[in-house]
Amino acid sequence: MRSHATNAPLAVAPGFKTVVWYSSNAALLEGQAVCYNWNYATTPIPVTDPSGRRFTEVETPTTLNAQYFAGVAACNYAAVSGGQLIEIYLPGSVCNILSGVSTTIGVGLLTFDVTAAYVGQFRYSGLAGEGSAIPVQTTTFDTNPHKVLAKLQTGPASGGVEVVPLVNNDAIGTLMIGGTTLVTGSTISGGNCTYVLADGTQTGLRKKFGVITAAITTSDLVITVSSGATDDVDDVSLDTITFNNSVGPDDIIALSWDGAWMIQGKSEDEPTTAGS
Repeated sequence: MRSHATNAPLAVAPGFKTVVWYSSNAALLEGQAVCYNWNYATTPIPVTDPSGRRFTEVETPTTLNAQYFAGVAACNYAAVSGGQLIEIYLPGSVCNILSGVSTTIGVGLLTFDVTAAYVGQFRYSGLAGEGSAIPVQTTTFDTNPHKVLAKLQTGPASGGVEVVPLVNNDAIGTLMIGGTTLVTGSTISGGNCTYVLADGTQTGLRKKFGVITAAITTSDLVITVSSGATDDVDDVSLDTITFNNSVGPDDIIALSWDGAWMIQGKSEDEPTTAGS
């Protein structure tokens, strides 16, 4: 007669799972993030149709769906052309996430990535909320992404993380309106790297910018804010955000949209802001 440990259920982390249709052709690893296909409009379902499929179908994370984090894969799934049914852990679960960094139990925040070659991994700290997780296991990262037991957060959408390089004397390109944009690179010799932050699309939409490499030198990263205001009583406008002589990942600015981009948090020295 086989015996079973009476405390076995206590070793199973509390999780909330559901079955969804995964429409992407790519393989998934356990703990890899997926997002809802929120703008599903494939014929014969137009955008005017109230289709629940927009929240029963998921896909790999992109800059376009990052505001709609669904959860993480409950196990490994091989690639299947045309899509497949998969099981995912929902926000609020304690489950494995796929991490590309070493972790310390109870320390830090990890947010899912939309960057090419790291899609769905948890590497950097973005905004708190759905799509971010707190590690509850100490691990050592080697060369390949690994599973880490973590608590998936609930709350407002974190919007994911994208990592983009600085460009010399030019616009940085198209970035996520919400979520976290982390910039790599250092010397900008020919002129400023620029970006225009467009108006938000939803009240409460959050945006975070940060620098994750050595000091930006010679020229600056200058972000022009289309509609912005400081949070002081004089309602001073927020026109530009400038990263210069940055010292690395502690330099961030966090904004929230409510008819204008308002500063919610900022590192002490960098970036600098200007308005009128």
